[in-house]
Amino acid sequence: MSQFIADQHLPPVGPSSPALPRRQVLAGAGLLAAAGAALAFKPRTVLRTLGTAKLDALVPHDFAGWHFQAASGLVLPPADQLRDRIYSELLTRVYQHPDGGMMMLLIAYAGSQDGTIQVHRPEVCYPAGGFRLTDIEDRDVKLAPGVEVPTRFIVAETELRTEQMIYWTRLGHLFPRKWSDQKLAVIEENLRGLIPDGVLVRISTINAGDARASLDHFAAALFGAVGPRMKSVLIGPA
Repeated sequence: MSQFIADQHLPPVGPSSPALPRRQVLAGAGLLAAAGAALAFKPRTVLRTLGTAKLDALVPHDFAGWHFQAASGLVLPPADQLRDRIYSELLTRVYQHPDGGMMMLLIAYAGSQDGTIQVHRPEVCYPAGGFRLTDIEDRDVKLAPGVEVPTRFIVAETELRTEQMIYWTRLGHLFPRKWSDQKLAVIEENLRGLIPDGVLVRISTINAGDARASLDHFAAALFGAVGPRMKSVLIGPA
């Protein structure tokens, strides 16, 4: 008898079963649409402009009157696990010119394939090294006819040293100037179906006087001296 009573409370099955509530149907359709959209926009192409090459082999030691002097003496991000994880290639060089000018070059490349590229910007690593940032200015620097990159000009000071620099960051095809824009740049590239690579290029000097023009000239000379692969590392694929 108890089995019979329990069976009376079961919903009918088969062709006579009532239709699903409209709300459940719409919710299910929404979930299916979201899953389809996620699959459609899932990044499928890994962008790695450096490939299997090495920065040291692609950047000349001598060009346009500039000569390699050393690979040390630059302000670097803290040597923590984050830096080691996000950078697959890190190039540091000091160049000297016969006229007495000196330029310091840092190129940090991240060939990350997880779409969460981060970079240590000078606004972070210089204060961590005891510098005060006394000037920050957004500037577009012309590397070649028709080629400009959005950079930041920064003056960093301690009691013993004043360093002027320009730097830019590239994530895929985009050049986010601010830390807050980096994640948006990654998302934008993901929506294009790309997992972007990234690079930070920093050119700095301790020469006296306003160094904006000399920094720009060095950047343009460097761009003119490298080959097509390194150009794509610096400014992204065509």
